[in-house]
Amino acid sequence: MTGAQKDESLRLTYFIGSPHADHVYRSIVPELAATDQIGEDLSVKIHKTARKLVICIKGANISSCRAATNSWLRLALVASEVDELITEMLD
Repeated sequence: MTGAQKDESLRLTYFIGSPHADHVYRSIVPELAATDQIGEDLSVKIHKTARKLVICIKGANISSCRAATNSWLRLALVASEVDELITEMLD
């Protein structure tokens, strides 16, 4: 094949609003180390803004993207719920 190869991977970006985005980010970012073992078919990047967590998933197929979406959104949800509980307990 000559010329540039067409990139046919799927890209999904999720924006999760949270007043404690930094806490949620710090809770789930250690899980990125496990994505090194996933392989070349999938990549996950996470970053934050002042009030949003951003999860970017790039995968070679819909199955790997679906599985990653389920896992990372669940992690973010649990981290956010735990953060809310702790905040309520400290108030």
